[in-house]
Amino acid sequence: MNNNYNHPLSFTSQFSFCGLPLRLDTYSGCAFNCKYCFSNSRNGNFNNKKVRTISPPKLINKIDNAIKNIKSSTGLLSQCLRHRMPIHFGGMSDPFQPMEMKTKASYHILEYLSSIDYPLIISTKSTLLQEKNYLKLLSNYKNVIIQISFSTLNPRAAKIVEPNCDSPIARVKLIRKLSENGIKTMIRWQPFIIGFSESPSEFVKNILNSGAKHLIVEFLKLSIDRKINWKSNNVVLNNINEYYKRNGCNLIGRELILPAKLKLKTIDLLKNELKDTSITLGVADNEIQYYSDTKCCCGIDKYEGFENWHKHQINYAIINSKTDLIKYDVIKREWKPTGSIDKFINSKSRIRKKSTNSLSDYIIDRWQNLDSDFNPTKIYGVLDTGFHDKEGFRIFKSQAKK
Repeated sequence: MNNNYNHPLSFTSQFSFCGLPLRLDTYSGCAFNCKYCFSNSRNGNFNNKKVRTISPPKLINKIDNAIKNIKSSTGLLSQCLRHRMPIHFGGMSDPFQPMEMKTKASYHILEYLSSIDYPLIISTKSTLLQEKNYLKLLSNYKNVIIQISFSTLNPRAAKIVEPNCDSPIARVKLIRKLSENGIKTMIRWQPFIIGFSESPSEFVKNILNSGAKHLIVEFLKLSIDRKINWKSNNVVLNNINEYYKRNGCNLIGRELILPAKLKLKTIDLLKNELKDTSITLGVADNEIQYYSDTKCCCGIDKYEGFENWHKHQINYAIINSKTDLIKYDVIKREWKPTGSIDKFINSKSRIRKKSTNSLSDYIIDRWQNLDSDFNPTKIYGVLDTGFHDKEGFRIFKSQAKK
């Protein structure tokens, strides 16, 4: 067993827009190796032999100390854990990939988190959760939500881009089984690949009776650091880079992002398909998150126990504004950790206001800097008014609020 993965608990760089920045991964690398996965361009390709795993006792001890030892555990992660900020379990790798059958690392962490009823959101493509011991554990875990991911529900198509995963049909059956056992379930249509994924009407038709209560959609982000060889008869997949460039994509960081107007055509269709159902819609693309039916695109704000999701962020300021004017005052008093966040930020993206900078320092810097990729004007339909409030913070205006 390769027990040399020492940083399983982290804070995602998406904290400026994301309600779930506290990330947990029990494995480094993922044997599912889906062809579209953003983590491939960051960690390289993996098979099961290369996947590294944590030491469960070490991680459990770390979390336990952070929660209990207020005086000695003062860092950002410790503050978030004591605040009971929900954890996203499976941010960079699948926690229930094949290695889990050997190590049971994720199971041991689930046992501990369940014992303290810590709010947890699991993202997976694995059907391992239907096994008796996992099902029993999850059934008795009050504050857990399971998100099952798909790019398509078509088994033959899925085999092209998710060759090592269980079939989407098996995953839908898993959702139904989890739901029947009283476990809160959601569906992640992530990524939605235009020209490859099925139509919204077909997708919704096939998930309506699954038991899932929330659908999250996010469009494919295309890394510029790797040439994808899809080896498919599908015209779009074989020319995916050209397709993105031809459709006026934007370069954000190291990824090509389709323009919001193009994505909103699909969002509108999805909203229409879901309007008379019990399923709410979450839009996970940063620039159009406010098209979600819920204030957190992951839909966790629908449930008790998940109230402490991250709200000191730009998308929440937009979503929670009472008028079309967007002011920093909307999020100013929302809880935020005070510890340094610099070590979680790429060295090229760090601000240099102080020797160490807090999450709030970054949010304010990005709020004020119109050139920042994280400024509110990077949200679709949001403009700078040119005015400032009495404390000097920029005031923005939304032209596309729902």
